[in-house]
Amino acid sequence: MTFDIAIKNGMCYVNEKFLECNIGINENRIEYIGKDEIHADIVVNAEKCFVLPGFFNAHTHSAMTLLRGYAEGLPLKKWLEKIWSIEARMKPKDVYYGAKLACVEMLKSGITCFADMYIHMDEVAKAVKETGIRAVLGYGMADRGSKERAKKELEIGLKFIRDWNNIERIKCMLTPHAPYTCSPEFLMEINEFSKSLNVVKHIHVAETKWEVEEIKRRYGKTPVELLDDIGFLDDKTVIAHAVWLNDQEIDILARRGVSVAHCPASNLKLASGIARVAEMVERGVNVCIGTDSAASNNTLNMLFEIRIASLLQLLRGKNVNTLKMATENGYKAYKLKGGKLKEGYLADLIVIRRSESYYPMYSPENSIVYASKGCEVLHVFVDGKLVVENGEVLNVDESKVLERVEEVARKLVESKS
Repeated sequence: MTFDIAIKNGMCYVNEKFLECNIGINENRIEYIGKDEIHADIVVNAEKCFVLPGFFNAHTHSAMTLLRGYAEGLPLKKWLEKIWSIEARMKPKDVYYGAKLACVEMLKSGITCFADMYIHMDEVAKAVKETGIRAVLGYGMADRGSKERAKKELEIGLKFIRDWNNIERIKCMLTPHAPYTCSPEFLMEINEFSKSLNVVKHIHVAETKWEVEEIKRRYGKTPVELLDDIGFLDDKTVIAHAVWLNDQEIDILARRGVSVAHCPASNLKLASGIARVAEMVERGVNVCIGTDSAASNNTLNMLFEIRIASLLQLLRGKNVNTLKMATENGYKAYKLKGGKLKEGYLADLIVIRRSESYYPMYSPENSIVYASKGCEVLHVFVDGKLVVENGEVLNVDESKVLERVEEVARKLVESKS
């Protein structure tokens, strides 16, 4: 059998188990998984390595690499106030370089697709197109109770969808910021467009105790109850964080088919709390993992994130499969046929070397989840194309990106002082 690309002799993560096998790729799909001898124009020898589906970063704000380390030691509300004051000064080209750095960082840590909401999203899309990563993108909208602003925000969000949806590796979505920055009327309008355009909705929900109390004060309901009452919740909805949920709210999410993007490091750093991930999984909620932004994390490294996510649930006396959450569940949440090493699925996959911290090995999964140092990713394939080889991103001059990011970040901070 002959393919465009053959990955041979690796320990492959298939059906939540590691098996030695070969993988054949044609165009942008996996077409063969098995032990037969295969041939290809490009052959990758994955001996003594692990082959996994690519990681899906289910919630981030990529261009905020520009603000990495800028607002440290603050709870979310004060952190947002400081961040928003700088974001107001960002120009489109600033966002382009911040997003390009994020794409490089994510690819090098095995992230093959990410979900992003922010400003100047045309520039994020350009960075995605140039670097070779896959993304689900949306313009971050907030009306703050103003009908005039709601109209303008929707126009920007819908234009972005018209311009970029299904262009190369980009899917678009509708991304209202949160129930405390978006009125119920605005959210209902967004929901109708989600249905008519058949696109996913992504929104921050129940991230902090303050948010829950504020929504109760305004509407007499929790954020999840409010969204459910206005018909916003369905299987095309992904909510980020979901830290402060009770049993009834988790049941609502499961019943409506809502997915949750769990962001453990960011929730810890901003003192937001620890999400009840195990209970969500037990009730059938599709939970995936996001890094959130580099400004609140401070890395975009999924190997770090899955370790923290696992440890937090173990602290609570629970155990969850964070490797599945970081791969299959993210693609599922955003309606992409990827995240599995399975014939017919997108050829988004990674090859991880067996580092010294994996010796001795009693369980490949446990070694990857708990013993990774974040530098184990050797090769990354996105859409059937090799985009990282031996740890180096192929489509980008990384040194130039780093130089420009330093320059842009310095000017942003200086302009505020």
